[in-house]
Amino acid sequence: MTYFGTLDWLVVGAYFALVTWIGHRLSGRQSNVHEYFLGSRSLPWYAVSASIISTTVSGVTFIGVPALVFADGGDFRYLQFCVAGFISKWIFGHWIMPKLYAGSYASPYDYIRDRLGSRFGQLSALLFFAGAILGQGVRIFAVSLVLELLTGLDFTWCVSLSVGVAVLSTWLGGVRAVVWTDVVQFVMLIAGGSIAVWYVAAEYPGGFTALMSAADDAGKTRIFDFSTDPLVSFTFWAGIFAMPFQNLAAYGTDQLNTQRMLCCRSVSEARRALYASNIGEGVVVLFLLVGVSLWGFYGREVIDPAFAGMVAENTDRIFPAFILSELPSGLRGFMVAALFAAAMSSPVLSALAETSLTMFHDGHRRGTLADADAVWLSRLLVAFWGVALGGFAIMLGGTDERLIPLAFAMTAYTYGSMLGLFLMALFIPKRYIRQPALGVVASIVGVLVIDNAAMFGLVESGKLVAFPWLFPLGLGLCLGVALLPVGKHHDLESGSAT
Repeated sequence: MTYFGTLDWLVVGAYFALVTWIGHRLSGRQSNVHEYFLGSRSLPWYAVSASIISTTVSGVTFIGVPALVFADGGDFRYLQFCVAGFISKWIFGHWIMPKLYAGSYASPYDYIRDRLGSRFGQLSALLFFAGAILGQGVRIFAVSLVLELLTGLDFTWCVSLSVGVAVLSTWLGGVRAVVWTDVVQFVMLIAGGSIAVWYVAAEYPGGFTALMSAADDAGKTRIFDFSTDPLVSFTFWAGIFAMPFQNLAAYGTDQLNTQRMLCCRSVSEARRALYASNIGEGVVVLFLLVGVSLWGFYGREVIDPAFAGMVAENTDRIFPAFILSELPSGLRGFMVAALFAAAMSSPVLSALAETSLTMFHDGHRRGTLADADAVWLSRLLVAFWGVALGGFAIMLGGTDERLIPLAFAMTAYTYGSMLGLFLMALFIPKRYIRQPALGVVASIVGVLVIDNAAMFGLVESGKLVAFPWLFPLGLGLCLGVALLPVGKHHDLESGSAT
């Protein structure tokens, strides 16, 4: 409380009030689930594009990316992963998105159900549930750490506050509220990062030019790493050959992202929204510059003793510590509000609720569920998934893992098998698919063992490979086992052998 004054609380409160007002303003339009979850496919492409950026650039980016540069030996090598975004978005927009729009599908799991049968559509949805809780729980964990530092409240209460605002906004306004809230969050992301860079550069001797020159001399602006060591995370080869699989799974099979693109008026507008979201890579550059600014600032200043021990324990805390201890009142409140904006979990709550209803409610699939009942049930599902997401974030309390590797590793457990099922549904004739369920199991177990090699006694300590390579390995295991030409061909709809 020493670091946060009345003006700061007023600024944060104003942000929460704005988010809630957006949900309330749009609440009257939610008469059916097509409107509640897809905005009646009438949202403008530019709003959807901003929403895509806000969804992919999360609180993990806000906190974790600056810490990558600030840390000893840190630099700009994370930028190599941006290449994966360009590759995967072109593939998805050119080859996959038209198929989803042509069939008026609400999710990739609908497409899988249509092509491979209901049980595999539901299996892919269950994988999404698991991956969403694992990956998005890290977002809530990240912002709750800051809220804990800020207020002195118990970590559990901090998680509850973070999730509660997201549940309320989504409950009221559906996906329209989510998208327009994401637009606000996008603006706040840009403003928050720019303020941090400007604040440091204004005080740095020689300004921004001198700061960047010093960073370059210290090796902080290094971008490319051509190491072939599979244990090195941020390399050119990982960005070209590994992370495109992660990105393709994120945009094509993770309803958190896919739902946004299915809200546009047409496939051409959805494609425009997706391609325009490439400017989001500029947001990554901005937060790398924030990391340089923090490095420059604390090269001349001492970290506030109240935060020094926590930063030494985990450098992910450096940006929140800077915000709370160095920025003036009011500006400090805005930056914390921007952090909340980056970490809001409302997009995933909408996606989880939609998938639960469309994939598992028989009445909805048969068309016997009344519109009013469907909307009410959807809101209950939003609340249910909010509790589940918050519960996992609480379970993460106390971990000392770095946020960027932790967030990616969480999604690696399910992305390989999700992408495998989707690619089989898209491109592989049914007669060649032998054991898809076994492929899913092999992918999940394989990634689990590889990522926890020391625990399974495969190595004395550490890992077999860095996290980027988990994604192609998971996909390869899923497809390799599912398409292995042994055993009898299975009727994917009935499950009987032929």
